[in-house]
Amino acid sequence: MPALARDSGTDRNDLDRADVLREEIRVSGVAIATAILELVVCFHHAVLGDDQGITDTITQLRDLTGSGDYAYYIDIAAFMADRPALLRSARWIEDESTVRGLWRHLVLARRSALAS
Repeated sequence: MPALARDSGTDRNDLDRADVLREEIRVSGVAIATAILELVVCFHHAVLGDDQGITDTITQLRDLTGSGDYAYYIDIAAFMADRPALLRSARWIEDESTVRGLWRHLVLARRSALAS
């Protein structure tokens, strides 16, 4: 997954690689890894500004975190995409606007790095 995050926003077959990882995770049975993978995929979509991809990935995250475990990933995905928090499921150490800004900054910094 680190390589997928590193290549986010590029045309290095990120989504094909994500599909392979999903299958490997399914076989391994480590369910939380799927939620982490979807968060990385959301980062990729946010860097590209792919609204539909973000929406689809957030839907996947909702399905994966329906038990409440790691539900804050949905809010992180929304923050990366500069969307309103959907669940407000976490109590952040900093205020929400600071946390939102940090996640959004990662996306904007990645876009900037790819542009140069």
